[in-house]
Amino acid sequence: MPGSGKTALAEQLAQALGRPLLRRQASDLLGKFVGETEQAMAAMFAEAEAEQALLLLDEADSFLLDRRGAQRHHELSEVNEMLQGMERFRGIFVCTTNLLERIDAAALRRFSFKILFKPLRPEQRLALFAREALGAAEAPLEPAWRARLLRLELLCLGDYAAVRRQLEILQEALDPEGWLEQLEAEHRLKPEVRERRSIGFTD
Repeated sequence: MPGSGKTALAEQLAQALGRPLLRRQASDLLGKFVGETEQAMAAMFAEAEAEQALLLLDEADSFLLDRRGAQRHHELSEVNEMLQGMERFRGIFVCTTNLLERIDAAALRRFSFKILFKPLRPEQRLALFAREALGAAEAPLEPAWRARLLRLELLCLGDYAAVRRQLEILQEALDPEGWLEQLEAEHRLKPEVRERRSIGFTD
């Protein structure tokens, strides 16, 4: 689930282990010419090992696709290079993806832990709203606010962070009603919610 704290967990893990964090996006590794992507992967693993860094690759599904569905030779080559790099790497490698179902089975076997990040639980949604909009996680919520928040079942940490960033950029403050409206707007943008709302009837 996007915005659920996957990257933040890797950052906390690196801090707890006293290691630097080497973070790469899938787009950082993509090359224009044949072989460039594989070279970038090898360099990434070598740099992380030299620095004894915790290696974090975001959007790893780009390079760990199920090989049975590969359409082009370079896709197979990239998956194979990533798997070989994982085998050789002597360190901690963390990957994030929002498309677990696309990951190659052999790649999944190489990870000791597979962690599913879910949306916030109802009590977390309420407490975080109280902290952000009212200033304290223990602050009482009006019944109407509570009811609206409980309907936002796909709300994540990233949604609260997005609203907070908007306020920082605009140098504005929001009352609780404004916070709720912005959170509802973020929730409506989620693909699962858009798909649900698009279901209709034809004659």
